[in-house]
Amino acid sequence: MRSPLLRSLLLMCFALSILLPTYSSLFIMPKLVDQLMSNVENDALRTARHLSEQLLNKSERISRESITDNFISELSKSITDFEIADIKIFSANGEVIYSTKRLDIGKLNKNAYFWEKVAKGMTYSKFVPKKGKSAEGVTLTRDVAEVYIPLMTGNSFQGAFEIYYDVTDSKQSLNQLLFRSSVLFYFIAFIVLSFSVIALWKASSAIILRNRAEIELQEFNHSLERRIVEQTHEIIVTQRISIEALAGLAEYYDSNTGEHLVRIRHYTMLLLEKLINNSAYTVYLSERPGYLADLQLASLLHDIGKTAISKDILTKPSKLTPEEFEHVKLHTVIAGDVLFKANKLFIESFGKDSYLALARDIATHHHERWDGRGYPHGLSGEKIPLSARIIALVDVYDALRSKRPYKKAWCHEDAVAEIIRERGKQFDPGIVDLFMELSEEFEKASSSRA
Repeated sequence: MRSPLLRSLLLMCFALSILLPTYSSLFIMPKLVDQLMSNVENDALRTARHLSEQLLNKSERISRESITDNFISELSKSITDFEIADIKIFSANGEVIYSTKRLDIGKLNKNAYFWEKVAKGMTYSKFVPKKGKSAEGVTLTRDVAEVYIPLMTGNSFQGAFEIYYDVTDSKQSLNQLLFRSSVLFYFIAFIVLSFSVIALWKASSAIILRNRAEIELQEFNHSLERRIVEQTHEIIVTQRISIEALAGLAEYYDSNTGEHLVRIRHYTMLLLEKLINNSAYTVYLSERPGYLADLQLASLLHDIGKTAISKDILTKPSKLTPEEFEHVKLHTVIAGDVLFKANKLFIESFGKDSYLALARDIATHHHERWDGRGYPHGLSGEKIPLSARIIALVDVYDALRSKRPYKKAWCHEDAVAEIIRERGKQFDPGIVDLFMELSEEFEKASSSRA
């Protein structure tokens, strides 16, 4: 360290390790976010121009009467085509005359940015990170880009569009890009540092070399441990996201699918905790420590077989014909076969079952009945897997409490009464009894739906 050259090299390495990643975070990342917002604004402008032609086609001013069925149809198509998360339409006085969130209709936008910029013909955009507040003061749960596009007739302000884009995936991609660039910068710094270490090694004694090697080995082990933890976490998160995405395909026709899957998993957790702590299945479940986590994942795939069923049948607003119902029944057999093959591959690789074994049991048997009159195999009583008996109850409860093309949503009391009527017929009596003890928790979870 007495050598000026070596000191200079070491200082340069430390400077690189700090300045290069800092440059990436403070300069590169903002540029990428600006480019993302520019792309979002361009998409919003194209969408607004297209929709404004529909709104201002027959009148110079827009009002609630301008929101016709044809316009809503065109709007829905634009939302799908341009992957819009939410959209609002304001009249010239700042009133929300249409919104994909109905509770917003009728509210007035009194914010300064609206009247000082948007109402004067200027586009206003804002990037709001997760847990941040939107321009209207709403706390968001995703990374969102919101863009306000004024509708002008000459110099006259007629109203505005407010368009929300979910940019969570894009933001994550930018973060990954930043991470990779940081790794590259650190690698460059590491290379320079390596040359410094080599020069120092040549000028050092064998004792210094040994001590340095020991320190470097310890640092490498710590780095390796952190990497293993990070990769394990990435695998778990990727598994969960993949399962949720796959499960969403089964019911993509239902705009409430994501919330439905969250509730199913929550109901399942409530029943499982009760079963583990105080039930005839306590011993059975205590011998399977991973059962709760596996069942929560597996529950998401209970209707994956519906991807093979015609959407026209699944969304039919009237009673199914016998032939249509028989076709619907096939979703259990199809799902069971697919998940069986997937789990078989896991067994061949690792010599044991995965959560896919539970998913197979649930998907195949969650329409079986305790009295043996269910499908596809007519199993009865405890011949039906416990996992399928649990999901059978929570799935029916959520179905009763949800609005469907062929029925209105039931109130909690009517749903509970129906499940009690089916005790010992459709449902395992023991699970129904535990459900009754948890009735209030189920109502709270169900009532929290958006």
